[in-house]
Amino acid sequence: MIEGLLFLLTFFGVAAMAVLCADRLRIPSGAAPLLVLCGTILWYSLAGCFDLLIPAGVIWCAGALAAAAVLLVLRRKIYWREIFGPGFVLFLVASLVVSVYFAVRQPIFMDWDEFSFWGIAAKVVKSTNRLYTLEPGSMVGVTYVPGLIMLDYAFQFLGFTFVPWKVFAAYDILMFSVFAAGVSFCRRREWHLAVPLAVTMGLLPYLLTLYYRDVYVRPIYMSAYADIPMGILFGAGIAVYFAAEKKTPAVLLCTLFAVTAESIAKDMGFALCLIAAALVCFDLLFLEQGEVRLSRLRGIPAKLGWCALMAGLPAAAFFGWAAHLSSALSVSRFDLGGSSQMGMVEMVTTGVTELVGFNRSEKFTQVASDMLDAFYNVNITMFTSGLVVAVIVLTLLAAAWLCGDDRQRAATAWFSLLSSLGFVAFYVFNIFTYVYIFKEAESSTLSNYNRYIYPYYIGWMLAALVLLGKSAAGRAGTLRRRAALWQGGLLLAPYLLMAVFLALSGSGGRTQWLVLLAGAVLTAAALAAGGLFSWARCLAPLGITAFAVLCCLRVAALVQPQLSVLDYPDSYFAGRKEAIQQAQQIADQLEEGDRLFYINTEDDGGDWFKRYYDFYPGILLDYSLGGTGFDESYRFNSVSIPRFFTQEQAAYFIDEDKDLTPEFFCEYLEASGCDAIWLEEVDDDFRARYGALFTDGLSGQYSLYRIEGTAEEMRFVPVEEVSAE
Repeated sequence: MIEGLLFLLTFFGVAAMAVLCADRLRIPSGAAPLLVLCGTILWYSLAGCFDLLIPAGVIWCAGALAAAAVLLVLRRKIYWREIFGPGFVLFLVASLVVSVYFAVRQPIFMDWDEFSFWGIAAKVVKSTNRLYTLEPGSMVGVTYVPGLIMLDYAFQFLGFTFVPWKVFAAYDILMFSVFAAGVSFCRRREWHLAVPLAVTMGLLPYLLTLYYRDVYVRPIYMSAYADIPMGILFGAGIAVYFAAEKKTPAVLLCTLFAVTAESIAKDMGFALCLIAAALVCFDLLFLEQGEVRLSRLRGIPAKLGWCALMAGLPAAAFFGWAAHLSSALSVSRFDLGGSSQMGMVEMVTTGVTELVGFNRSEKFTQVASDMLDAFYNVNITMFTSGLVVAVIVLTLLAAAWLCGDDRQRAATAWFSLLSSLGFVAFYVFNIFTYVYIFKEAESSTLSNYNRYIYPYYIGWMLAALVLLGKSAAGRAGTLRRRAALWQGGLLLAPYLLMAVFLALSGSGGRTQWLVLLAGAVLTAAALAAGGLFSWARCLAPLGITAFAVLCCLRVAALVQPQLSVLDYPDSYFAGRKEAIQQAQQIADQLEEGDRLFYINTEDDGGDWFKRYYDFYPGILLDYSLGGTGFDESYRFNSVSIPRFFTQEQAAYFIDEDKDLTPEFFCEYLEASGCDAIWLEEVDDDFRARYGALFTDGLSGQYSLYRIEGTAEEMRFVPVEEVSAE
């Protein structure tokens, strides 16, 4: 209960700062929470790199308190009716409902990556009040960017202990702020637009990540994974920019913060943020006709200045994080490693060379062919294939073009073409990663293809919905024949591009060609209607509502409430809660700071990560051979040995000629400083090979053993209080 109240106190601090920003900076109130949250991500990330998280948290809380005090003093001078527009109200309601719901139900981590990084990193930061790179322990993904982890820390800061559900709630609040920014153009009288748009945006994480009925709980809105927040943040900067009527410094600052926050949401976020920045900068430079200011600059110099910031601040975040990794871990961010052991620049240059046909390898040809085929034929969303998603997005953009005025039509037409080219560039970059980074087994099956691609779909459709809503809320202008011709060419160009790629893939069946034809016909119909029916905009709210209803029906058909975040059963967490209780019983028999060697010969590695998370921070779990078992073929590697080993120790223990004999095993335990061994599951081979080291002969009565003696005299003595079940 106390932790829930402290979480809400932090949330009200965010709300107070958002209201003050909206009132003082004259930013649309729906976009203000996004400005505050992205600023919070950047603030804590910068402080974390300099090991100043506690001072940063104190300053942030002081700022929130000061904002609340100012609002109290100025309460009669604030335009509350403007503040409580549809966007801000939707943000408040959605965030409070989710926060209270999670505080009552208290969901916990369940999935692999939550234990290997996204969950344990958040726990490390809260437990130590230091960035995880400064307390790496045995974490494997320690070089991941910190943005979302720092957002969680902001909401954990006032708590007394780490609480898993706060991670889910923090990510959800960030996503709700993006949706609020997306409808920030809606005035108080435009709830008929805001509600269906917000509903559709809220369903995007389901619509664009699921396509079949599952028999287990789906972690949407209840996940510490970064993929969905990264996709929504990709659309955030675009949404807040295109939703604003005037490109004021506050609006452009919010766009800048959103683009930069995206660059540190996940490693792939840097590629997405560059695409978002390019889309915004093109519109700002070539299409925006209103006054743009940057300090004392006006006009073209101001536009160039903002464009420089849009590119420069994410680049500064990228190189700043690279410098931090080099300083804290002696790791180069530019060395991607992987199957080809390439650096980042080498991967891009080699990939472009092979892409244009020079020295193309068999692996590149196969992966490129598989990726093309996957776009047209692999169902990864509720809308089925990526082709269908692209057609739906382009159809929404055609509708936005139909309903807009001259400025909106030009912006939509160019966005349609450029965002499609951005998708091609993003898709090609993913081909490079499969070819040069992934192992053969992973690249041949396009491992995790859906998780790498759907972030673009989420941000792309989010931006299309914002453009459609903005057009529907404005006034349709008269259509000029010359403008209609070149804008129509821009709108139809993506279909030609997809048709060319479909022909090149050689795998296009009748269905794919019909989908392409249907999309092109719908776009052409919008172009024709734009010249014949100036009143077509009047039907836009009805069309948006109809699309929202269709999306609701699609989700309802494929995701049952009891199998989603809405009404998940308590039994879903029963196994994990039992495992946590078991780990606590083991920890009670040890002393704080003990290093525990974990043995589970049936584990594939997943259980080790869960146990490391369960014991942290009181008990340090040794990497324990990665939880992969103790067969005779196993050897230590650079990942499985402690980071505090000297170079000589590391070289000795990872020597491939070293057999994992009982004597060598004891040498490792002594060098690593392990105090105890926990046997969760062992097989007969382990008993035969190492049984003599245990004073009870591995009778099966005990599971926890103290390590006593050194070298040849080392033996494992059972702890009487803990018995194996």
